[in-house]
Amino acid sequence: MTQFNETELTEAVVRSFDQTPDTRAKFLLQELVKSLHDYVSKTGLTFEEWEYAIDFLTRTGQKCTDTRQEFILLSDVLGVSMLVDAVNHRDREGATETTVLGPFYVGEHKVTAHGTDISPHNLTGEKMFVQSRVTDLEGKPL
Repeated sequence: MTQFNETELTEAVVRSFDQTPDTRAKFLLQELVKSLHDYVSKTGLTFEEWEYAIDFLTRTGQKCTDTRQEFILLSDVLGVSMLVDAVNHRDREGATETTVLGPFYVGEHKVTAHGTDISPHNLTGEKMFVQSRVTDLEGKPL
């Protein structure tokens, strides 16, 4: 059986994707391997910690159904969903920050008439009136 040290093992696994026909998929898989191997090396991950992680991912997958996707919620909790959004909207200087629905999203908003007070009715304090326009970067209404 071939023996590998940490560096040789990572290089061998990266090379195992060399024949991936889709260039982008090949790049993504090879970079994923490098990052995961680097994480394991940097943290000194133990067998027990790895087993715990695998069990956590297994249980997460077991919670998924046709209408419940726990991995996207995990992505939200780890900040990956927002990072993907930020990476894909880098060139938006002057625009309102983009966002994605987070783990606490509970469905579509309740339709209300223009000017409706949307605060909970048991709040005290002075009401605030907000008037706004939604436009693109050139000021054209959306």
